[in-house]
Amino acid sequence: MKRLVLGAAALALSFAAPRVVHAQQGAYRFEITAVGDSTISFRTADAPWMRAGLTGIAVDPQRRDQLIARFTVLRVEGALTTAIITGQTAKVATTYVACVVAPGRHWYEVPAVWIATGVGVALGVIIAR
Repeated sequence: MKRLVLGAAALALSFAAPRVVHAQQGAYRFEITAVGDSTISFRTADAPWMRAGLTGIAVDPQRRDQLIARFTVLRVEGALTTAIITGQTAKVATTYVACVVAPGRHWYEVPAVWIATGVGVALGVIIAR
């Protein structure tokens, strides 16, 4: 009984323990190449998923990725992406980097969904017999 209580306590503590902050995990970083009045431009040759409408942030890598601005991508022309600044805490400069999270896949594009559906149908047929 004592072992069960200790195991339950350890499990509860593992859920209460602090987790890794996921603020920028999965975000791709791009060097800002040009800054206008309310726009920024950056090269995205290695990001074929980049499209208009995505949002991102500009951060200062010299200050531990301090948030400088938020932006929305306006257009992607070849390898050059232009975004409009929607909010900022400081003036954006070319020494900063743009962070954009790649869009996820739709639920119907995930193979696990279709595998689980097939298994569920097969089990339903087996149980119904």
